Amino acid sequence: MSKKMTFRMLLLPTGLALLLAACGERTPQLPTGALDQAAACGVIAAASEREAAGAQGELPADAQARILHYAMLYASTGKALDQDKVNAVSKRMPALFDQTIRGNWKKLQPTCAAAFPATQVREPVLPAKPLDAMLQCDALAEFLRKALADQGPTYGAAANAYGSFIDKLDTKMSVPLRAAGLRNGDALRQKKLEELAAAAKLGQPPAVMQACEKAYAT
Repeated sequence: MSKKMTFRMLLLPTGLALLLAACGERTPQLPTGALDQAAACGVIAAASEREAAGAQGELPADAQARILHYAMLYASTGKALDQDKVNAVSKRMPALFDQTIRGNWKKLQPTCAAAFPATQVREPVLPAKPLDAMLQCDALAEFLRKALADQGPTYGAAANAYGSFIDKLDTKMSVPLRAAGLRNGDALRQKKLEELAAAAKLGQPPAVMQACEKAYAT
């Protein structure tokens, strides 16, 4: 995962609760393009998470991961996650914010669920093959750690928790990786991008990480 990630969490105004309450008359339409669909659904997810959390303070780390999930899925239509596509969704979300939220955005939630069904999976199942499961857990944890760490100290504790999990998992993976002929280098980086794309399709990232921690954190 050598490409720089420039994803930035969508900053929602503290008065968004009032805005959300005031919206609702205009019939919304989801954009037709795949990039704009992912960005618009990310905006809707952000609005939903903000409404659930209340108007004040930062969203929880798990909420941010659920918002980020739409960008991950858009970036995972190929064999490997494409970091450039994650960044493209990040850049597009602010431009779609007003036109998405000022309509009856809740009516678009079922459409987003149908377009991105993995975002609805709350009890994901890890792959049966141990090395695949460990690589998916490792790649997802590193991706989320970096995304949260890039936001500054607000999410520092959550980022550090992912880092601690990675340290534990790396010890368990060393022997299977050697047996599979995967060592540090381009081949392993590419394999992790492939497994990250697969992990994104398992379900909501926090739920996937819960399954990973249950399986490998001890």
